[in-house]
Amino acid sequence: MSWFLEHLHRDGSVLARLPVPAAVDAPVELRIGRALDNDLVLDDPHAAAHHARVEVGVDGVARLVDLGSANGIVPGRGKRAATYEIRTDEPYHVGQSLVRIRSSEWPLLPERLLSRRAIWPLGLLGLMLVLGHTAWDLWLKDVQQGGPPYFYGLSSAAAALCIWSAVYALFGRLISGTDRFFSHLAIASAGYLSGSLILNLLEMLAFSSSWLWPIRITQPVIVLVAAMTVRFHLRLADPRHWPVTRYAVSLVAVIAIIVPLAQHWATHKRLTNVQTLKSIEYPAVRLAQPVPLADYMAKFGGLKEKVDKARKSNEEGAEGANYDFDSTP
Repeated sequence: MSWFLEHLHRDGSVLARLPVPAAVDAPVELRIGRALDNDLVLDDPHAAAHHARVEVGVDGVARLVDLGSANGIVPGRGKRAATYEIRTDEPYHVGQSLVRIRSSEWPLLPERLLSRRAIWPLGLLGLMLVLGHTAWDLWLKDVQQGGPPYFYGLSSAAAALCIWSAVYALFGRLISGTDRFFSHLAIASAGYLSGSLILNLLEMLAFSSSWLWPIRITQPVIVLVAAMTVRFHLRLADPRHWPVTRYAVSLVAVIAIIVPLAQHWATHKRLTNVQTLKSIEYPAVRLAQPVPLADYMAKFGGLKEKVDKARKSNEEGAEGANYDFDSTP
């Protein structure tokens, strides 16, 4: 059985790997620290000059021993101690660095299969679906106004989608060495179509049930769909840093939802500006019972009186606040 000392990146990838010599007649050791005479040199200001050592006895048991450092050795799980007997491949914090001690007899994860599927047809299909949805929206909005601006609308949608995907592809090329443009194009198309479908369903639900809240939550829904889309982009472009980056994406999404709601509440004492429905769906999706005109007028008959009373009150308050600069005390 052989032992290996590994220096790990925060994402778990191995930065350096040192074999531990076999202990035949006497225990062997490898030293870890910031000094240059260590076997594993850590460029870490939180590591001591001689921070720890790995000991392998003649019985084949490996131990990680603290050499009296100020920050000590901190395991991922369990309590801090001066000596750890290595039984698993759990990493240990030495300063801000991660080290791991592994045995050659421990099993490895099975190999990952290479994806040999062609992604570009899926990316182009997503682009065609987005353009089809854009053309449909243009036709619905401008059907009574003559010729809709199909060329500008479709070209703008295609350019925006391709630029968005190219930015993440370039980021992935710089970070991990692979661009995967068509994979990012498929992700962007799926995000756009998913957001459009959810918004359409919310509008239909609001109309069919005479309920405004499906429309009022559209802004947080858009933020969440955008955050999920960015999540898949970043996970594909930078898998090494994704375990840390995901928290930043979640934080930005929460801020983008809370800040506008809080600002609108502080200004208008309500969460949204939505007071009426702006779109009318097909009558067949109507679920709420129709209200007779007489009942409607009876319910809202006093609305004009309330508005006039409030307007008169505001006008009287404004007149009382005026100051006559020509008058003398």
